[in-house]
Amino acid sequence: MKKERLERENYISFFNMILIVGIDLLIVLGFGNYYYDLQVLAFSNSNTLLFIHDSLSKKIIVFASFIILFCILLNFKTKYSKRIMGIKIYLFISIVVFVISFFTLIYSFFQYDDLNREGIRVRNGITITDKNYIWNDIEYVEVSYERGYKNEIDIIYNIHLYDGTILNACNSKEFFNKITDLDKFMKSKDIKIIRSNIKAIDYGDFEKRYKGERMQVILELFNK
Repeated sequence: MKKERLERENYISFFNMILIVGIDLLIVLGFGNYYYDLQVLAFSNSNTLLFIHDSLSKKIIVFASFIILFCILLNFKTKYSKRIMGIKIYLFISIVVFVISFFTLIYSFFQYDDLNREGIRVRNGITITDKNYIWNDIEYVEVSYERGYKNEIDIIYNIHLYDGTILNACNSKEFFNKITDLDKFMKSKDIKIIRSNIKAIDYGDFEKRYKGERMQVILELFNK
């Protein structure tokens, strides 16, 4: 009887974990897309070649949603727990994480880089001020790749400005849709673009990760 109860509890715990991950993915996909679409709608225009989001917002949406859901589940599952200000500790943690992530996402909403035909606008989220550049302010562009999480191939497309600012084009949600047009535009401006060659040993990993049109974009960027 005791064994059956433990098995049932383990099954419920496993089911709850699957449920948390599933709900978290729905939140990330739904809210993440809405957040970025609203940002583009608010700050880009018809001249925009590429809109680069703040990378911090992606991490906040993923990790904060998981922590909040996990703490809420623990709050209902745990009968007795410590309280802070009269609130159960797990519920208190979820509230704190929500408040911090909420204000951080508001800050990140106003932090972006808008690359348009007239020039480059870098928005600072803290002071909500713009710093404007012309295309001649670009020192060079770096097109390369590296091994990231689980040794997977990660593309590097960094735009280096003379004042030391680096714009990471890969943070854009529309990177694969618009990067080739931006690349051609910068070549027409005679901007120096340093491209790495894809090593023969890595080519297979590129094909595994980037399918169809995305792989075609990769080949165009690396001049393979």
